[in-house]
Amino acid sequence: MSVVVAGGSKGIGLELAHGVSEPGENVVIGYGSDDAAAESARVRLEAAGRIVTIVRADTGTQEGVRELIAAAAALAEPIRVLIHSTVRVVTGPLMDLSDEDLAHTLAVNATSLLWLTRAARPNLDRGSAVLYLTSRGVRTYVAGYGTVGPAKSYADGLIRYLAVELAPFGIRVNGLAPSTQDTDALRDVFGDRTDEVIAAAKAKNPSGRLVVPEDYCATARFLISSDASMITGQTLFVYGGADLLG
Repeated sequence: MSVVVAGGSKGIGLELAHGVSEPGENVVIGYGSDDAAAESARVRLEAAGRIVTIVRADTGTQEGVRELIAAAAALAEPIRVLIHSTVRVVTGPLMDLSDEDLAHTLAVNATSLLWLTRAARPNLDRGSAVLYLTSRGVRTYVAGYGTVGPAKSYADGLIRYLAVELAPFGIRVNGLAPSTQDTDALRDVFGDRTDEVIAAAKAKNPSGRLVVPEDYCATARFLISSDASMITGQTLFVYGGADLLG
């Protein structure tokens, strides 16, 4: 069995790659351009006993998606977990975005969920799980998040439709929304204001702290487990209640 993570070389994707995989298991990491981060991810995962394959591929294209899944298929074993954690942020008002940026960010942040699931389908067995990383940006306006929030809203719909189509085969599709994390994507959105945004998120959280990787990794492990065999087409928010506030 293997775990495939698109966008798994850093941040939340890397934490999930480590958190949902087991020692001795194959982990296939897809990444866009940061070779150093991908190599660092390999070192961390191999030190934890995982067997790691890293694939540089643009998941904003169907060719890139096929390259990633081909590497997983070459292992000749079922994909136990398929995680979409890839994201591209282009800041600025939607009204000012170029058509090219809009199309590519939509592909990276949303349509690739469909492409990945289609490509991986021959290697998804009964009991396999697909997870899509999302955020509160699907529900509310976040300044500078125009290339991500609306795309994730589209993917939110894909989750539900794919869940129904794949349920007869015992394959489940769910969304996972971790709260504010210090990631490259967050810094792409907020730039020099990122530290201020993180501090404000902590102060606002009714649970009195920010979410840490074990919080959302534990949720992910539940979602992909047999204990959650009848949970599909859902999105779980791991926010400590912060997502319920205005």
